[in-house]
Amino acid sequence: MASEIFLKISPYAFDIPEFHRILSHTCEIALKGKMITQKDIARKLGISRSLVSRALTGTAVDIGASEETVRKIRQLAEKFGYVQNAAALSLRGDCSKSVGVVVKDFSDPFFGKMIREIQELGRARGFSILLTGYSPDSSMEVDINSLLRYSPDAIIICGSHLGMSWLKPFIKRGIPAVQIGSGRDIAGLSRIEMDEEHAVLLILDHLKMLGHLDIGFIGTDSKSSMTRKALFAKFAAKYNMSIRHSISVSDQTDAGFKAMNIMMKRAVKNLPSAVAASDDITALGALKALHSAGISVPDDISLVGIDDIPSADLAIPPLTTVRAPVSEMVKQAFSMAVDKDRSSKKSLRLRPELAMRESTKLFNMEGK
Repeated sequence: MASEIFLKISPYAFDIPEFHRILSHTCEIALKGKMITQKDIARKLGISRSLVSRALTGTAVDIGASEETVRKIRQLAEKFGYVQNAAALSLRGDCSKSVGVVVKDFSDPFFGKMIREIQELGRARGFSILLTGYSPDSSMEVDINSLLRYSPDAIIICGSHLGMSWLKPFIKRGIPAVQIGSGRDIAGLSRIEMDEEHAVLLILDHLKMLGHLDIGFIGTDSKSSMTRKALFAKFAAKYNMSIRHSISVSDQTDAGFKAMNIMMKRAVKNLPSAVAASDDITALGALKALHSAGISVPDDISLVGIDDIPSADLAIPPLTTVRAPVSEMVKQAFSMAVDKDRSSKKSLRLRPELAMRESTKLFNMEGK
C-alpha cells in the first residue's frame, strides 16, 4: 500500500529556514521508499532536472556548473541509490552510458580475457555493459532484442568472420559499431584486428632460428584457421621451410587432439620436427595427443600456438605462442566506439608478440 505524508504548514512559513528543513526531511523520507529519479534530485536541491542530468552524465562543466554543485548532485544520487535508466536516457536523446558487447563464442577462453578488459574499461569510464552473443548452433544468430530495448551508445563485436546481418538496425540508427577481429568490410562498421601475417612470421622466424625447417600445421575448417593455414603455406616457402603435413579437421573442442592423431598416423615414425597450431586450444589438444602417444614435447617435437590464452602458460610444458594484443585492441575499440572526437580511421591492425616458453627447443639433428 502506498504511503502518503501530509504536512500542515503555515502560509507564512515559506520564508523561514525551518520550512526548508522540514521539506528536505520529508523529501528524504519519501525518496527512501521509492526509486529516485532525476526530477526528485532536482526538487530536493532546488535546481533544474537538466542540470542534474548533465552532472550525472559528466557534461555539467559544458554549461559552467560549479564543481561543488556537481559534487552535491552526485552525493545525493549515491545516497539514495540512483540508477540511470538507459532506455529513458535514449528516448530523451541523451547518452545512455551503455555499450552492447556481442561475443562470438562464450566457451572460447580467448574471449574471456577480452570481456574482462571491456568490463574493466567500461567501469572506469562509467559505462554499463550489455552482454549477448551468437547462438552456439549453426544459425549463428544474435539475440538483438535486449540491445535494441536498451539502445546502447555503441556496439563492440568480439570475434572474427561473423555474420553481420543483425547489425543493420543499429547502423541505420547511427550507433557506432566496432569489431575486434577479422572479417569482410561493412559500411558503418569499424575494425580492430591482430596482424595475422606478423603472427605467422613470428612463429616461422622462431622455428627457423631453432633449426626447424620441416614443420607441420594443424587446425580446423573454420575461416580463421584456414586463413592462418594459407599464411603458413605462403611464408614457409619464402623461408625455405617445408610444411610436409597440414591437417584440418572439423571445428570442435577436441579438434587439436584429432588433428594430431591424424598427423601421427600419416607420418608413422617420421613426424616433422615442429608443429604450428592455428590457435592455443588446438595446440593444447595436440599436446595431449602427443603425450598419450609417448612423444615428448619439446624433446621429440616442438609445438607452438597462437593467442596466448591463460591456460597456455599452465600447460606441461608451458606453451610457446603468439600473444594477441588484447588489452590494446580493447582500448582502441572502446575509444573508437564511444569517443565523440574519435579518429575518422575505420580500421586498425595491431602487431602481436612472441611468448617464448618451454614447448619449443633447438632442433637436434642427431636425434632425428
